[in-house]
Parts: sequence; C-alpha cells; structure tokens
Amino acid sequence: MTANLSERLYPKFPVLLQNAACSFYGWRESRTRFGKEFHARLGWLLESEKWSAGEIANYQDEQLRKLVRHAYDTVPFYRERMSKRKLTPQDFRSRADLSKLPILTKEDVRQNYSQLISSAARSEETVARHTSGTTGKSLDFLTSKRGMAFQWAVWWRHRARFGMELDAWHVNFTGKMAVPPEQSRPPYWRWNWPMHQGLVNMHHLTPAKIPAIIEFLNDHDFQYYSGYPSVLHAAAYAALEAGLKLPRPPKFIVTGAENMLDFQRRDLASFTGATLTDQYGFSEGCGNASQCTEFVYHEDFEFGIMEAVDQHTTADGVEATIVCTGFANPEFPFLRYEVGDTGLWSEPSFQCPCGRQSAVLTRILGRVDDFVVTPEGNRIMRFDYCFKGTVNIQECQVVQDRLGEIRLRIVRRPAYSGRDEELVAQEVHHWISPKLDLRFEYVDEIERERSGKFRAVKSNLASTENALPKTTANRP
Repeated sequence: MTANLSERLYPKFPVLLQNAACSFYGWRESRTRFGKEFHARLGWLLESEKWSAGEIANYQDEQLRKLVRHAYDTVPFYRERMSKRKLTPQDFRSRADLSKLPILTKEDVRQNYSQLISSAARSEETVARHTSGTTGKSLDFLTSKRGMAFQWAVWWRHRARFGMELDAWHVNFTGKMAVPPEQSRPPYWRWNWPMHQGLVNMHHLTPAKIPAIIEFLNDHDFQYYSGYPSVLHAAAYAALEAGLKLPRPPKFIVTGAENMLDFQRRDLASFTGATLTDQYGFSEGCGNASQCTEFVYHEDFEFGIMEAVDQHTTADGVEATIVCTGFANPEFPFLRYEVGDTGLWSEPSFQCPCGRQSAVLTRILGRVDDFVVTPEGNRIMRFDYCFKGTVNIQECQVVQDRLGEIRLRIVRRPAYSGRDEELVAQEVHHWISPKLDLRFEYVDEIERERSGKFRAVKSNLASTENALPKTTANRP
C-alpha cells in the first residue's frame, strides 16, 4: 500500500483498525529504532558521557579524519568541493580544520542530491527521508538504518538521565493525523501498542474535546508525555481554562523541535507538576544537544560536531549560528551543514555542575514562532505538514493579521503554478482548519530575524503572550 493511498484510506477505518495501523507502524519502526544496534550504542553512550575534555577532543578529531577521507573517496560533491580548493583529507587533522570547508546549505543539498550519496551506500541499508521544515523548504536526503538507531540511542540517553524507562507507557502529543480531524466523538486518541504509546494529535485539543482527553490521561498510569511544546501546551492550556485536574500526572515531559516558551513552561508545570526537559535535534541527524539534570544543553559529541559560526558576545554568552558535521550517516554525509538555528553557548571556562565535559549551550535561539488561532479555537504553531511535496516553493511564511484568515507569503521557484497554490490550500484545510480563509502573497524574499532565520509563523493580532487570556498566569 503506497503512503498516499494509506493516508486516504486510514480516516475511513474504524477505530479498531486505526489502532492496528498505528501499532503496525510502531512495530515496523521499533525494529529499526530499538534493535541490537540501538542497545549497543546506548550502553556505550552511557559510558562515553563520562569522558574528559581531552578524550572528547581526541574522539571527535579521529571521527572527523575518517569522515573527511570517506567523503573525499566516495562522495562526488565533497571531492569536487575539496579539489576546487586544493584540499585533500590530509588537510583535516582536527575540528579546527573544518573552517577550511565552505558551509553546506539546504539549497546545496536540494541541488546536489545524487552527488551527495556515497558510492559505498547500500540501498537495503538506507531509508529515503523527506522534511518540509517549519520554513516551508522541502528537503530530501538519505539516512542509514544504523544512523537512525544511533540517533534514537542519543535521544534515549537524554531520557535515561531523568529516569524515563524504555518500556514505560507514555503519551505522544503529535501533529501527525493519528485521529482524523473530522471525528466528533471520543476516543480522540489512538494506541501504538508495540511502543507502549498513546497518541493524541493537535487537531482535537479544543475546549469541547479536552474533557474526554483529560479523562483518558487520568484513566492510565503514563510515566511521561512527549511532543512539540506547542502541542503539549495546547492541551494544558485548554485543560486549565476548563478547570480540569490531572490526578494521575506524568513524572516527566520531554520535548523537542521547538523552543519551550516561558508561558508554555509555566502552564505545563502548573497543570502537570512534571519535570520538563528538552533535547535539540533535527531530521537531518547530523548534530544533537541534550539537557542534563541541570537543564543546560550538552553537545552529544559522539553523534557529531556542532560549530558556533559568526559568533558575537552578549551579556548571556556567545550567540552564534549552529553548523553541524554528523558522524552517524556516512551514506549521505553532512559536513558543515547550516541547520538554520542560532544557539547561545556558555563561555569555554564554564563547568557544568553535572560534571559532563562536552560543550554547553544554555539556550537554542531562532526556533521561536508565533501561533495562528483557527476558527475552532486551536492555536497552531507548526505548518510543516502543509508543505509536503511542494518542491516549487522556495520559502513560505504564514502570517495572521485577523481572526479567521491567514496570509501565505511565498517565494516561488520557476516551475510554480496554480496547481501548487491549490495543493497548499488543500493541505492547510486538511491539516489545520477547513474554515480558515487563505490569502496568497508572492514575494521575492522573506525578511530575516537577527538570528538569520525568518519566522515561519507570525501573528500580527498581538504578541504571543498578549494573545492568550491572562487567567492562567496567577494559578498555583
């Protein structure tokens, strides 16, 4: 069954079959994510995080030398890029030498996809990946099954620091369409049995449906909740507004992919009483940083190198663009890849009380967006699902000037046509709201923030904080 066909059929399934479909997906994914490679990596990672600064530097330098040699020998794009600069693998002895290479942009990856595939890659060991990204820029790349297991091991080391257990029952608050948006009666959740996971998607976190969802959460002992901060907050906010309680709260909430805003943290902590922790990663899987129990981000140095480029010092630390070189995916290597985010690094002299010696980021910047308020009352921050397959859109910014309507500011590629506009409208009405009015605005470029990244979602109704009622601010 093709992905498009299954997406069309899934909403027509009865709930029992939808649970079976979610569980089949979970079983298939768990074989890649949590197999022997995962467990071997996780065991090693739990030991390597105790390494000294010298051991970390030696490891990264050695991995870099291997990666550059591999890229030069087997990846046409890098061989040509290095040859033009009269560089050979011998010119790269340590991470300090990375600056000899130009930065790899998302547009480089789009324009040179086939030239970035290693000749040593085996098709049976690779998986095609696609990400739309919050910016509306679609990106295709390959990842290895071993690399996926490595990435999940990194993520699970982070969770293990706080006491989360691999086989614990938990709830994932997701943007994926686990429960069709048109469903008007409970259950507004689905089960992924092999992963011990309940699924609640953002489309049902409305005032009318939140009592049933909170009842579901209270009917089970879930150790933790996971998901995007914006989706988790939508649940907490709706519950607080309705005066609902959570007698069986999770012990932990783990987030990723977005910045946790102060008001989101406040409301989640108020509603659940859980320990909130976050890790920073991205689909391309060439870098990662995870919080320790002191709630600062440590570079997951085993997974790749995170460079601080275009640095400038602020009162809070060193602000710089995040550029990553990944060790986990030699089949489609990313060397000096510009992620599109900005980080705030601690001074090199900083010693984290947790004792880990890897580089420290106090905050991830450049991922802060506003939200759109839908006619149904939902607050939606992520629109990446609406750009799936839109290869003719270079960039898109979603702007809300008034309730009930959004403005899509699009930078077009040459092949863009009316069909692309129809597709985007169809996806927005499917994923976000069928009642939302759309206006298309075509621009030559989208203005950037100081971080160098534009806001993917921008509200002109009011500031993000002021757009929310104040009733939660004084709750205990």
